[in-house]
Amino acid sequence: MEDGFKKFITHYKKDEAIYKVGDVQADFYIINNGKVQLKLEGDDKPVVTISKGDFFGEESLNDGQTAIYTVEVIEDADIIKIPYSALLDMIKKNAPIAMKILKKLTEKHIKIMTNALQIMQKPAPASKKAAKKTEAAVEEEKTSEMLPPDIKAYLVIERSNRVVQLTKTHTYLGRRDYTTGSVPDVDLTKEDEEKYISRRHSQIAYVDGKFYLSEEPGTVNGTFLNGNRLATGVKHELKDKDEITLCHLNITFKH
Repeated sequence: MEDGFKKFITHYKKDEAIYKVGDVQADFYIINNGKVQLKLEGDDKPVVTISKGDFFGEESLNDGQTAIYTVEVIEDADIIKIPYSALLDMIKKNAPIAMKILKKLTEKHIKIMTNALQIMQKPAPASKKAAKKTEAAVEEEKTSEMLPPDIKAYLVIERSNRVVQLTKTHTYLGRRDYTTGSVPDVDLTKEDEEKYISRRHSQIAYVDGKFYLSEEPGTVNGTFLNGNRLATGVKHELKDKDEITLCHLNITFKH
């Protein structure tokens, strides 16, 4: 944490509302630990859930702007609460802080837009009979996606020295999405403390006896194979001891 931020830390308890829709916003917030949810007026379902390292309260950057979300604490939190005047002074004196704020706010708005699009595209509920068929089809699909038992391949994640065996013909690598509940096949949330890796960052596919790495659409901070950045959607063959880098996290492929 920047030393200049420490004096602004405020503790909030679970279920506490930091501010509500319509409140005049004059402060900017950075989550040091804990989690909060952003909700629209009259809607109990959160628009997005954010945690350590995330920002909110950007309305304060516009003089006299009222809050567009209600912010509720869902896990006891220590939050850096910075008055607009102090934040403006920091931004003027420290360009890296300004860039970090811009990057994090962009990430949050991408989460919000992604969640909104998922809600809009959600199909109408199916009948119980149709639902049973769907579950059966999904289970069959899962079975058909398993690798042959004689194929052994592993990922060694450098930061934690964790070893993950590949068991499916299509394996997605990324970070857990707390908003939608989506978890990738290889969950790198704990290793990616800086939160630079995308929710669905890259894919390892097993096709015709070979493994291939490709970057997923929407990935922001890059996928690298042996130091070379990959173009989105283009498959590259993986060989034993190849080094995969997702943004900053190194992973060794073993086969």
